[in-house]
Amino acid sequence: MSDRLQMWIDGVGGYMLLLADRANIGQAMASAQVDIPIMGDISRRHAAVRRSGDEYILEPFADARVNDLPVERPTMLKHRDVMTFGRGVRIQFTQPHPLSTSAVLRIISRHRTEPACDGVVMLADSLLLGPKANNHIVCPQWQRDVVIFRNGDKLQLRSKTPLFQSDSTQPASAIKIGETVQGEEVSFCLEPISRA
Repeated sequence: MSDRLQMWIDGVGGYMLLLADRANIGQAMASAQVDIPIMGDISRRHAAVRRSGDEYILEPFADARVNDLPVERPTMLKHRDVMTFGRGVRIQFTQPHPLSTSAVLRIISRHRTEPACDGVVMLADSLLLGPKANNHIVCPQWQRDVVIFRNGDKLQLRSKTPLFQSDSTQPASAIKIGETVQGEEVSFCLEPISRA
């Protein structure tokens, strides 16, 4: 399975899912080969965000600030910290759910990723989708939460209402990449993202 996936959620948007413990951030150009390519005036490989246990650490390789303060060495990130890279690329770090160590990065400046997405999820143990404000991805029209969690090298589903994939009449428990997961109000798909 690819370590970078694009999640398309009907009526909500697109999210990049990163499965590795470390994400390199840099300019969106083929030679950069970074995990989070940003269309902005930053270095090819500008910084990395690394997960260490329950914590996330920013490793700057070029000019970086956290909450407008310059950082030159690895710095622990806290919920709602804002990282600034180069000439105004601003990314907010959040860990919205207290029961999951997964984190969400959102570009809050005018810049965008390649491919474009509404946010980047660094998937640790689980990913919560649903109507609550503290879910990793808020899906306002859904009535209940859906949990995606890791089981070895597979991504599995947990939901109080049945979800299906393909033509199967049996509820899905594991996610098949490239096939749409559907339920009463739920519809989403995970696709691999190739590197240029």
